[in-house]
Amino acid sequence: MSERRLIIMKFGGTSIATADRVRQCAGIVARAVLRDDVIVVVSAVAGVTDLIFQTLETAWKGDSELTKTNLKQFEAVHRELILGIFEGSRTESVLSFASSVCDSFSTTCHALLTLRFEVSRQTKDSVAALGERISSWVFANYLEQLGVKSRFVPAEDVIATDSNFGNASPEMDLTAALCGQSLLPCIPQGIVPVVGGYAGADELGRATTLGRGGSDYSATIVGSACAADEVWIWTDVDGILTADPRICPAAKSLPEVNFAKAVELAYHGAKVLHPKAACLAMDSGIPVWIKNSFRPQVPGTKIVQDGHVKPSCVQAIACVRNASLLTLVANRHIHASELFGRVLLCFAQAEVESLFATHSSSRRALAIAIRSEDGVRALRLVNRLLQFQIAHGALESPVIENDVATITVLGDSPESYWNNIGRSFSCMAQNQIRVIALSQGTSELNVSFAVPSSHCSAAVRIVHDGLFETAARPQRRVASF
Repeated sequence: MSERRLIIMKFGGTSIATADRVRQCAGIVARAVLRDDVIVVVSAVAGVTDLIFQTLETAWKGDSELTKTNLKQFEAVHRELILGIFEGSRTESVLSFASSVCDSFSTTCHALLTLRFEVSRQTKDSVAALGERISSWVFANYLEQLGVKSRFVPAEDVIATDSNFGNASPEMDLTAALCGQSLLPCIPQGIVPVVGGYAGADELGRATTLGRGGSDYSATIVGSACAADEVWIWTDVDGILTADPRICPAAKSLPEVNFAKAVELAYHGAKVLHPKAACLAMDSGIPVWIKNSFRPQVPGTKIVQDGHVKPSCVQAIACVRNASLLTLVANRHIHASELFGRVLLCFAQAEVESLFATHSSSRRALAIAIRSEDGVRALRLVNRLLQFQIAHGALESPVIENDVATITVLGDSPESYWNNIGRSFSCMAQNQIRVIALSQGTSELNVSFAVPSSHCSAAVRIVHDGLFETAARPQRRVASF
């Protein structure tokens, strides 16, 4: 008999969004425990975390009616899910737990309505992961109903973090100790522990969250702390694909990639694995599988230290649909590089992600592609940081162009770079797609460019079809110079 592996299975919000989907995912776990040991991490039901943040905002703004409506919706989503899954006396106990969580959320919102204090990051973190708390309780109880021994384990008993509310980092030594107390003792007893993702607690026991998309991160944190054999991320796609299948129906699933490429794709918009999760798994040497909970029979994509994918001219294409382009132009008589360096450092400290940056020496200009949600804040940061230079004409007033999309073409090797860029721009030129800015990755594995957001889908489809159609044909060797 083969030795049982320890597998961390993480189920995303779309995978557990309805009663039928919870049944499907629980069935996956029930089959897996026949041959392996399993620890489960679950996200909140799809849409619930956004609803929590919307409700906090309406409460802070004093909109009591909309706050009450949102609170009722929060309760109704979970009540409907529970009533669709459970039978008999277990239904009431699960409903009772969910009701207590809803009451906690309601108390916080009514305090905001009454006192109208500013919603701090700590306050947000105190309720941000309540969706995960309910979904993990529901999942553990449903496994029990199926006859699989299971145990709900609060996230604060599993993941220790620093006190950077809203974007906390794990304290791995403390987390390993907590997992040794709360999760690992379940395994010899044949119990499947179920933990809510996205959350943890600092050394004072205060609730923290790991940043949006943090449930993936929770899975690899637990995997590393428990020395798991593999982490399986269950989502709604067949693995890592060559492009978004909603844009490119002909997109293919990649059987295996390495962590570096997975991080690049995630950073540039492919919603396959949170970059922090990939980096931790890479450091821990734990393989990560991306699998489709709707089609569990599909093998999925394995992310490993060193992928052995057959070399190709292009690996995959990712896009960020909602981006902005911030442009700075310096006077010719100043050292522009120093000013631009200060801007990039400021963005890093303020956690404004730069998707890519491109510099024009002749214009003494720097264009930085950022996510649209960071646009207003980024512009405010630059105006504050360089107000003296702008006031005295050393720097033109920063200009931000919205309604931009970024597209990244990830190659398989440095040699593929020139093939990729040539084919990409040839395809877009033929279809009159305007390129606003262009940047090559330092690894020479990817090229990124910005286009008008209205052209995003067309550009991705055109480039994908052109690249993969060409990649399927035999290529002539070209002399290098």
